[in-house]
Formats: sequence, C-alpha cells, structure tokens
Amino acid sequence: MKEEMFLAYLKANCVGRKNIQTRAQLQRKLGLSKDQLTNMVHRMRCKGLPIAGGPLGYFYAQNAGELHATIRWLEKMVQTLLKSINGLVKAMESYGPMDDGGGSGGGFGGEASG
Repeated sequence: MKEEMFLAYLKANCVGRKNIQTRAQLQRKLGLSKDQLTNMVHRMRCKGLPIAGGPLGYFYAQNAGELHATIRWLEKMVQTLLKSINGLVKAMESYGPMDDGGGSGGGFGGEASG
C-alpha cells in the first residue's frame, strides 16, 4: 500500500529532475523512516519502476536520460563499495587465518539496499 502511495505522490509532484525532493522531504510527507524509504525505492526499482535520483533525493523519471544518470550514479556507488571491499580484504590478510568466531554474517545485521 505504501508503495502505491509513494508512486502516486511521485507522479503527482516529482516528475522530472527539476522536481526532485530530498529524502527528508519525502520521509516527512509520507511518514516513512529513512530505511523504509530506501527499501521501498529499492523494491520499486527492482520491479522496473522509473524511480530516479541521486545524492539529492528522488523523482519520477521523465525520460531515459534521467534514468541513465541514475544508473551511472548507482554504478559509481558500486565501484566505490568494491574498492572498500578490496581494501578490507587486503587488511584481513594481515590477521592470518579466520577463526570460526561467528563473524561470517557481516556483523551489521542489516540487509543490503539501494
């Protein structure tokens, strides 16, 4: 239900980059937490809905160019995360063999989103 409400809001108020709204604005207007909004955007994008945006917020894409810019921003985030992962793998080498201390689950208890 909240996804339909969010989609309707974007289509009515946030069509095109010129009508971008910050995450904080959307959270207030829709009564969502940061995590709820982020997870909702992720699920909707996975369904093929044209939710565009970047570091400034979200909007309903008006054309393919706006989606392409969002895709490029997400790709850049992935590359940045891969660099962090590679650096941590190098750091881990200095610790020697891993123990079975239960650290294989990631440690933060969260689910990846975006």
